[in-house]
Amino acid sequence: MTKEVSGRRVIVVEDDESLRRMLARHLRKRGFTVIEAGDAESVLLRASRERRPFDVAVADVHLPGLSGVELLRLLLAHSPLKPVLLITGDGEEALARKALQAGAAGYLLKPFELFELDAALDQALSRVELLETAEALARSGRAAQTETVAYNLPVEWLELADQRSDGGTGHGYRVARLAGTLASNLPIVPDAHGQEALETAARAHELGRLLGPVADENTLGARTAEFLRNLDTPPSVMRIVNNFRERWDGSGQPVGLSGAEIPPASLVLAAADMLDQNAAKHLANGEEPGAAVSIALEEVRKSAPDAFGPDVTAALDSAEDVVTAIWILARGQSMEVKDSG
Repeated sequence: MTKEVSGRRVIVVEDDESLRRMLARHLRKRGFTVIEAGDAESVLLRASRERRPFDVAVADVHLPGLSGVELLRLLLAHSPLKPVLLITGDGEEALARKALQAGAAGYLLKPFELFELDAALDQALSRVELLETAEALARSGRAAQTETVAYNLPVEWLELADQRSDGGTGHGYRVARLAGTLASNLPIVPDAHGQEALETAARAHELGRLLGPVADENTLGARTAEFLRNLDTPPSVMRIVNNFRERWDGSGQPVGLSGAEIPPASLVLAAADMLDQNAAKHLANGEEPGAAVSIALEEVRKSAPDAFGPDVTAALDSAEDVVTAIWILARGQSMEVKDSG
């Protein structure tokens, strides 16, 4: 006997259009509100816009762009209490077991019967109902309290965005440390709010990569800022990210700002981003960490007058020793996090 599903929302993520439509048609007959998607990126964008994008997700493991397992991790980071079922081909049970370890509520091996899908969904919905009951009880117990929901970005989203950047694992963390150091050497040091906005922008500036390949790197800032807008990010953070591909000489994007028109925090973020990416590249080419960051610093200095302006150029010069130490330390810490994960 199938469960009552009126009002329940299910996302079906399958790039095979005929299979996706067949599954969606069956689920609508059962009473589900069905959201169809052919790729993971559109689901992620929807999840960022809506507080309750789904009750259950059903996703193929093999998708264009982000895989089903990557989507699983990102959805669980966004909505940890919502179950995700994965569909995989016959003979891929090892991959299915890996998905279970990553947090999947279950999996279906192709080809499967619709009654198997129904059984898996009913089991997943039973879990949802239990969690909703527990949450309702918890809310009733704190009804007299005033709750403040802190703004937060899912760590898994940041980590995957870093991995898709040229800086690699820990890129956003290192850029945040470098940007903070450079900002402290500007003529006007950001206040506590400005420092917090800069750190958040630095951690999040690669998030636009989760929406698919970036054909033009100069558009990354605007793309990430739009994504952050869907996540209710503070305007001060979005402004920093939106303009970090602008250049002091006016040759940047998205609108070609120049000189003092560009927020100083955006220029600092751009310099820190370039420094970390270049240092990571030289490290990958066999240079020792100290030499890698030293070479990268020299490359950033050459670009600084036209790209970042005189204040950031001076900050790079005055903070060279500290920047070198911060990069080596931050790289070591981000690698430790990776190894322990």
